[in-house]
Amino acid sequence: MRRAACRVLHRSSVHQIRAAHGRFTSLQRYRNRRRRALKPEELTKDHVSLQLYPGYSSADTQIFSDFANPDATPEPGFVVDFLGCRIRTTSLWTAARGLDGQRLGFPIPADFHAEAIEWIGLLKAVGSAAGQYVALELGAGFGPWSVAGASAARRRGIQDIRLCAVEADPQHFRFLRQHFADNGFDPDGHALFEGAVGVSAGIAWWPIAENSAEAWGSRPIVADPNEGAPSAERTMAVTVLSMVDLLRREPAWDLVHIDVQGDETALCQCSIEELNARVRWLIIGTHSRKIDGDLLDLLYRAGWLLEHEKPAKFVFTPQRSLEEMTTVDGTQVWRNPRF
Repeated sequence: MRRAACRVLHRSSVHQIRAAHGRFTSLQRYRNRRRRALKPEELTKDHVSLQLYPGYSSADTQIFSDFANPDATPEPGFVVDFLGCRIRTTSLWTAARGLDGQRLGFPIPADFHAEAIEWIGLLKAVGSAAGQYVALELGAGFGPWSVAGASAARRRGIQDIRLCAVEADPQHFRFLRQHFADNGFDPDGHALFEGAVGVSAGIAWWPIAENSAEAWGSRPIVADPNEGAPSAERTMAVTVLSMVDLLRREPAWDLVHIDVQGDETALCQCSIEELNARVRWLIIGTHSRKIDGDLLDLLYRAGWLLEHEKPAKFVFTPQRSLEEMTTVDGTQVWRNPRF
């Protein structure tokens, strides 16, 4: 038995050494070539694994087929996604309006507004909903995640759907209500708030964009009470809703989606007890590497399970904040094991 065990160990060790040598050789080849652009025929699996980090596996993408709507058809004036959601092109930015009249396929690796990792998180949340679907979208914009989640839930036969969405920009808020109506959801039948979300309720100041359809990265400005409001020519007063108060509107949320342009850590910190007690799934758009780490630390310590994550991409630029250095937002998808 001992000799047999030794032979097995020896064979295993040899295989491990050969595999390690192969990886080392591939890595050396990669390093030798990285100073010049590689030709397509030179790309190997090692290059893909070293350079591409999608935040999900190929097996995770099966969920798109599970929810796909075969009856979705293209329609002039709209972009139609794989769920059959109709996105009015007049609510979109210039670059996205070129998709008018098209039916989109699966968002792999991305569609015009989000990467596959975010879609996978959404559909996992819908897939785990039982009997009802209750979702909160913060920094909602035109409401893509509220409507997509509700549409996916409806495809599962769920009729009890309750949505809450918060958006501060007045034009985006009109887009939000229109998007609900365009997809068969009465905007007056759900809790849609024109305002911002914060650690505490109050008033903040919102940047006024010349054309909000082209500006999707604004966040509220909390003015120093001793200095008064910022210039009225550049900002407008908006209501701030408390994060905790919003979460307490429902005993349980299937999904909370947060995309608030840099305030995500503060919102989660101030409401961690409510998140632990009421929320099954969290999808968070992150806007700096520091925010990536702060959220990982906070939610890991709180007992949440990280299902998917992709860090923010940034270019180091002196004299700028970490958020200003960010060129592509990150995404974290968390599951609450308490449910």
